[in-house]
Amino acid sequence: MLAMNYRGPYRVRTVERPMPEILHPEDAIVRVTRTCICGSDLHLYHGMVPDTRVGSTFGHEFTGVVEEVGPLVTNVKVGDHVLVPFNIACGKCNFCKQGLYGNCHESNTMATAVGGIFGYSHTAGGFDGGQAEYVRVPYANVGPTVIPPDMDPDDAVLLTDVVPTGYQAAEMGGIKEGDTVVVFGAGPIGIMAARCAWFFGPSRVIIIDHVDYRLEFAKNYAKCEAYNFKSMDDPVVFLKKTTDWYGADVCIDCVGCEAEGNALQTFTGKVTLMQAGAATALQ
Repeated sequence: MLAMNYRGPYRVRTVERPMPEILHPEDAIVRVTRTCICGSDLHLYHGMVPDTRVGSTFGHEFTGVVEEVGPLVTNVKVGDHVLVPFNIACGKCNFCKQGLYGNCHESNTMATAVGGIFGYSHTAGGFDGGQAEYVRVPYANVGPTVIPPDMDPDDAVLLTDVVPTGYQAAEMGGIKEGDTVVVFGAGPIGIMAARCAWFFGPSRVIIIDHVDYRLEFAKNYAKCEAYNFKSMDDPVVFLKKTTDWYGADVCIDCVGCEAEGNALQTFTGKVTLMQAGAATALQ
């Protein structure tokens, strides 16, 4: 099968890889029908995630058709079209029982602070991801969810990461009825956070960015106010003025960890990447 293959910082290839196999009675093999490139994948691509090993296959957002199941799989069957959440969770440990699937104690032998994640380095378990033709999906009774027949796969794949991430940002913000919410960053997560914020009853949702086409899309899709911070003398003063000097009740940061900062930050970041590249070359 064809799969994306990581060769070191800023180097990826498409290569032939062996077909995945059932390794545990609760495994499933899924033929990928949709897969996404997440902003988080750029952290891997840039060499910024610890223990991202040469030969890894990225991809933690995908849908697919179940091709094979282990003998203990009962939640899905061959032929089901499923969406696969990015978390890999056993469903039985203490964390999973609390709904903390991202902290599953059984799915990641590499760490105790985080559970397994598809295609996200050996720090997150070393599982191959969905940027491939086929994927082995562990704990198939827990994660994969059958896509309703009236749902477009292009919509379903957004439920694997983008929508729940934006929703959780809004939920964790503790938005109350009548609040003013400001979302920084009009990328996919920021747009979803702005749209999901309305579920919690705010009076205003404002999104800030500097890319006009993103702001225009956010304004129409998330039904929020959208402003370009490059058109402001001081974004803080602007937000104060537009809220009668109270400021926002809830702020949600959806800019990401690789936002461009000052010259010193850019320089030190490039030095770090050079060191990572040198380390990879020595392996």
